[in-house]
Amino acid sequence: MSKKESRSMPPWYRAKFDLEGLGFGGLALVLAIVTSWIAFIGGIISLIFWIAFVAILFASRDAERTTPVGTTLVTAPCDGVIVDVATVPPPRELRWDTPEVVRIRLSSSPFTVNGVRAPITGNIESILEEDGAPTALALEPDNSDLKEAFVLFSGEQAMAGIRVATGGLGPRLDFDIEAGDGVRGGRKIGVRRLGGWCDVFLPLGATVSLMPGMSVVGGETILTDLEGVDTDTAPASEAAYEATPTLVPEDVEVTPAVEPAVDEAPTVVEAPAEPAPDTETPKT
Repeated sequence: MSKKESRSMPPWYRAKFDLEGLGFGGLALVLAIVTSWIAFIGGIISLIFWIAFVAILFASRDAERTTPVGTTLVTAPCDGVIVDVATVPPPRELRWDTPEVVRIRLSSSPFTVNGVRAPITGNIESILEEDGAPTALALEPDNSDLKEAFVLFSGEQAMAGIRVATGGLGPRLDFDIEAGDGVRGGRKIGVRRLGGWCDVFLPLGATVSLMPGMSVVGGETILTDLEGVDTDTAPASEAAYEATPTLVPEDVEVTPAVEPAVDEAPTVVEAPAEPAPDTETPKT
């Protein structure tokens, strides 16, 4: 949408549709109208096309977003509701070499917009997409049948990652980025159609003030600010390991360590002096 067009529209009107979605939606609409003229069987087919037309419109719906300015700000990558905030190990598919991260889990309904946006300004360190099995609804966030995409970003001061998951039925998930690309926070980097799940991974020490049940807007809601977050400190688990004493079972006899003897100079004992030999000539 150009600046001239945006001025002619009301400020609250920010919705838009993908062109390919409008094309397939128009085709479904035409087929729904044509088949509605046929007899009973045609009416059932027409109903299917009407449902497909509505689903395609929801799947291709997007919106304009204005992202807050800040190189260390982390914004929500998609629309949704916060499910939980927890400390977990990062998924291996993310390729983030750290023992623990802060995870913010978001759930999105099928009626949300389809845009997936970069949560932070930086470079794409890695991206991995996994195909799922045919499933229409994503009711469980860790379902192995979901289509998933894992993206790791390196920001100016810290790193952040996302996991986007949705049903494996149809072209539900699509990303147009590669490792090494530079992205701006809030930029649209992919499409997730008809809702699903989105996990945001942050380094330990990131402060999150949002609570479960709160709604977020992709590309606009600030999740945290990574400025001043120290990512070079040793993990808590390693420090705890170093401070934990070694425990020995009661039935094992422990032999105390023998301290090594201190090398001392040997004591020198002087032998008594022998009497001088008698050199006098014996008397006869």
